[in-house]
Formats: sequence, structure tokens, C-alpha cells
Amino acid sequence: MRGKKTSGLAFELVFLSFIFCVICLVTGSQEAQAEPTSFNFTYTTNDSTDTVVALGDTTTFRSRLDNTGTEADSYVVTMTEKPPTPLSWIIYLCSGGVCHPPSVTKDTVYLPAGEWDSIYVDISPRFCCGDAKVAINVTSLKSPGLSETINFQLRVDCQPTCAPVTNHWGLLILITLLSVAGFYLIWKRSGLARAT
Repeated sequence: MRGKKTSGLAFELVFLSFIFCVICLVTGSQEAQAEPTSFNFTYTTNDSTDTVVALGDTTTFRSRLDNTGTEADSYVVTMTEKPPTPLSWIIYLCSGGVCHPPSVTKDTVYLPAGEWDSIYVDISPRFCCGDAKVAINVTSLKSPGLSETINFQLRVDCQPTCAPVTNHWGLLILITLLSVAGFYLIWKRSGLARAT
């Protein structure tokens, strides 16, 4: 009787060990087949990045952001102007299907895995000749070490050129000084200066 119980117990242990090994092999192979998650993207353009146009011609620089990773990700799109750009020129950043006001230079674009989005820079050269240099940087939020930049340049080669003003306060002070000088000349010529 005792030998039968011992052999029955040994058989049960061997059978349970076999079942456990089969379960380990099945779950191990499923884990090996599962793709590791990754974050990656490409940021490219097919457009020329250096263009010469006539004054008044709005130019659009197109680029494309592709989520080439296996997970959804959000990307910070930043537009940086490298002075001197003539003050009268208008530069728009378009991303996420929206063209933002000229004051907006940063946006966040969400893309599921395998999706893409167009990023545009519209530059309208008005009144003055000169050039604009704009850098568009894209950085992954899930993997901040992933970052790409494309530099665009638009040139209007003609006369007259305007002195670039990179500070709005400087322009305001210049206008104020010219106004004061103009009023002084009018006051002096009108004879009011002699009367006083």
C-alpha cells in the first residue's frame, strides 16, 4: 500500500512539473514575440531650404513629421527666428492643422504610432528687402533625447533695403524722437517761438 501511494505521489509531482514547464514555455515564447516599445520619429522636407523671391511674394516652406516608433508620442515644435529679419515681414508657424498667429512660436503635436503631420512656415516679405532665417526644431516628449532641426532661409534681393529693427521699443523711441523733432520745427517756423 505504501509503495503505491509513494509512486502515485511521485507521478502527480512529475505531471504537475510537466504542466508547469509547458506553461512557462508558452508564456516565455509569447513574451519573446512581443515587440519592445520604442519612441522614434523622422522630420524631413522635400522643399528647398534656401529660396530667393520677389518682394511681396508669400513663401511656404513645407516639412513632415512622422512617428516611426511603436508608441504614440507628443512632439514639441519650436520656431526660432535668427535676426535680423525686417520688422515688416510676417512669419507664421503652421502645425497640427492650424496656422498660428505670428506671436506663437511653439506648439505640441500628438501623433499615434505610424501617423504623420505637416509642419509649415509661411513668410510674407513686405515693404523691405532683406532675408529671414528660421529654424524649426522638433523634440519628442516621451524621449527628449530625440530632436531634429531644419533651417529655412528666405531672401528678397532688391532695393531699397530697410535697416532691420529687432527691438520694438527701439522703433517706438525712434518714432517718438522724429515726432518731437517735427513738432519743434513746426513750432519754430510758425512764429510761436518769436512770440514767446
